[in-house]
Amino acid sequence: MALKTFFGGTGRNRSIRVFAGAILVRLLVYLVSVCVMAIFGDYGEGISFCDFLEAWKRWDSAHYLNIAENGYAGAIEDGKHLFLVFFPLYPWLIRALHMLVGDYRLAGILISTVCFGIGNVFLDKLMRLEFGQEEAGRAAALLAVFPFSFFFGSILTESLYFAILSAFFWFLRKHRWSGVAAVGFLACLTKVQGVLLTLCVVAELFYDQHGFALLAGGKWKSFARKILWPGLRCVPMVGGILVYLYVNYAVEGDPLRFLYYQRTHWNNSLTPIWNTVSYIRTYAADGWFTSSGMSLWVPELVLFFLYLAVIAYGFRKKLRPVYMVYLIAFFLLTYSSTWLISAGRYTLSALPLFMLGGKYLTDHKRAGEILLAVSLMLMMVYMIGCYQWKQIM
Repeated sequence: MALKTFFGGTGRNRSIRVFAGAILVRLLVYLVSVCVMAIFGDYGEGISFCDFLEAWKRWDSAHYLNIAENGYAGAIEDGKHLFLVFFPLYPWLIRALHMLVGDYRLAGILISTVCFGIGNVFLDKLMRLEFGQEEAGRAAALLAVFPFSFFFGSILTESLYFAILSAFFWFLRKHRWSGVAAVGFLACLTKVQGVLLTLCVVAELFYDQHGFALLAGGKWKSFARKILWPGLRCVPMVGGILVYLYVNYAVEGDPLRFLYYQRTHWNNSLTPIWNTVSYIRTYAADGWFTSSGMSLWVPELVLFFLYLAVIAYGFRKKLRPVYMVYLIAFFLLTYSSTWLISAGRYTLSALPLFMLGGKYLTDHKRAGEILLAVSLMLMMVYMIGCYQWKQIM
């Protein structure tokens, strides 16, 4: 009832409330993080604002800040441009906002916080379009307390990509092709998963305009007008990838140089999904009782089966193909890695998973309440672990 009251109504007022609610969630998580710092840290002279910013700079955060401060050419470790593997939009935004706020870390956190609010607004629009208001509120609740959702407040790309992805699906569902091209361009400039959105464009056009029927009936003019032309209008979205490749070329003279560093330094490349599941299962079984086991391998094994269950649920509920295509492709790409250590964080970018979660929580309210409570507790546990530099990344 509380969710329905807060998220009631439609239009601009509702969007403002959704945005404000999302920002409030982030502020509450930041407040809890200060309590975590006070309890588990060693701040004899009290916790300063600088200490707070540092607490949210974990793992890859330092690399994004390095790029923002020094540029790709100046971000060097061991004499190499190892950080070419990180996509440029987020560090570029940090660099730009830094000119106003004077601190790269603060700029990163502000971007993440605002983008989380924007992403929730578009997610709410999508959920009301596909399901209803109650489902929209529960999807937002699930997203807020997912065990790894605290990463939305970190100096990482998760919130930025969440905002872009939610907006992309909204423009795509409304068939606003210029918006699809523009937002898709930003997605391809933010994460490698952005390239999957090209599949979503094809899926939406063929489903909505009955593309296979047009081909089978030999209706070439209709096919060109209804599918080829809108598809061509979306082609500029891949320009984001081209910009990223140019960055690689400008720095080291090889547009694909990031693949070399990804493989040789970061020990990561594509592999058949069964190989990934095999080593995750082995590490989880052999070390579930260890810190790394509970931080990395057990969650990744659980998430693997969660993806399978949600995908099956999506087919059962006949979720629109555009979302299913993205969810399946995202799942396969994520779990086809030679060294997968961030599946929990990456799952924040599996937007249809949370959409279907909102539907499930609405249809199974009692089980949903238990699920949300357990999820919230796990989020607190993993946030504390991340603060203490456990292998939660």
